[in-house]
Amino acid sequence: MIRVPSTRFALGLLLLACAALSAIPALITATASPALAGEEELEVNNGQDFTKPLARFDLRYGYQKVPKAPHDHDGMHTATMRVDKPFVLSPEWLVTTRVDLPFMFTNLPNLHDNPHGDTHFGLSDALAQVFLVNVPNKKFAWGVGTQVVFPTAGEEQMGKGKYRVVPTAGARLSTENILRGSWVALAARWDRDFAESRSNSKEVNELQFAPVVNIWLPGYWFINLFPSPDIRYNMGDTRRGDSGRWFVPANFMIGKMLGKNVVSSVEVGIPVVNDYRVYDFKLEARIGFLF
Repeated sequence: MIRVPSTRFALGLLLLACAALSAIPALITATASPALAGEEELEVNNGQDFTKPLARFDLRYGYQKVPKAPHDHDGMHTATMRVDKPFVLSPEWLVTTRVDLPFMFTNLPNLHDNPHGDTHFGLSDALAQVFLVNVPNKKFAWGVGTQVVFPTAGEEQMGKGKYRVVPTAGARLSTENILRGSWVALAARWDRDFAESRSNSKEVNELQFAPVVNIWLPGYWFINLFPSPDIRYNMGDTRRGDSGRWFVPANFMIGKMLGKNVVSSVEVGIPVVNDYRVYDFKLEARIGFLF
């Protein structure tokens, strides 16, 4: 465990790292072939379609304002390294794998690890995923798989303290006939714990949904509605402070392709229905390298 003077200091380090990383795509695009033009631009894969997975490496910075956190404790800052690798089985079938390794800055207090609300840095819960995709034609595709989340967090406030399995299913439909380069999808997950690493950890049992809409814009820009499965329904015990079981945010992403192999984006989430409290505000910035 490492203690730093404040969350502002931690955020400053992350912003400096992001600024340094932002120079990489500029160097790549400066030496790469010219950007595609005209109709070919619509064929560029921005990595958001889970039925068209790419080998990729992402660097992500996320911030969440935790519901009803004390005013001098601003929430959780997470830096995540993500690696995706697909394997083609046949022209219509493929398997994609993912590993997430998240690190967290937080000054949220808790009784056991951080009673005074000091700013701590440490590893959060790691994730592994396997997802099977079927693409019968260009218009429609679907997939099923699962994630496994490991309680690797060193402190209580940095993870859920549970081994969790997250069965996932989704389908994608091209809407080229309505708007060129666009598609819609529906993804659903069941996040369920099956073992605990801490006796004081709380039950995890929730459904998660993402009605995704992807819209291409000129200049390699794109908008993605509900890029994360942040619509939640709590199937477990009602927690103190919750008035119901639904959490529904306004969740959207704005991104840009920096050449064919580099993507950058910013995602924002703001609660609309907050009966089941997940976050009061969410921000995630990322830069991804596609292969």
